[in-house]
Amino acid sequence: MIFVTVGNHYQGFDRLIKKADEIASRTSYDIVIQRGYSKYVSKNVKYFDFVPMNEAIEFIKMSELVISHAGIGTIILCKEYGIPLIIFPRRKEYEEHGTDHQVEIARAIEGRGDDHIYVVYDEEQLEAKIVEVLAGKQKPTPKANEGKASLIRTIRTFIENL
Repeated sequence: MIFVTVGNHYQGFDRLIKKADEIASRTSYDIVIQRGYSKYVSKNVKYFDFVPMNEAIEFIKMSELVISHAGIGTIILCKEYGIPLIIFPRRKEYEEHGTDHQVEIARAIEGRGDDHIYVVYDEEQLEAKIVEVLAGKQKPTPKANEGKASLIRTIRTFIENL
């Protein structure tokens, strides 16, 4: 299964939803879309607007690939569960967000060179990247959420020093 998620930002992300729906008509993979506030109604895939976080995590864990806006939460979860991720950032020029901070996040992630995290900026490149990623035989290794562990240590130290 390929899970496509756009998060919960109030501006729609029809560009990604429409492209994923188009790709679904040409692939044997099941595609499930969390479409948020997008207006485009998919014709070829199962979709929903929102689910509780625990259900979203289950969709991620069951996926062979996740395609997402540049949401940090999704990026962290995919790393933690070892799920390949294609980041497709929302863009201000398409009125998908008020700023281009998602492009900045995508560039920063891309610059890190993390295994199994890929960035696509143009929807016309998305299908080729999906094929490339799914053709890869090596499954990513789940990574401990170091940020979460660091935060817990910081809070614990703070409390112990009160």
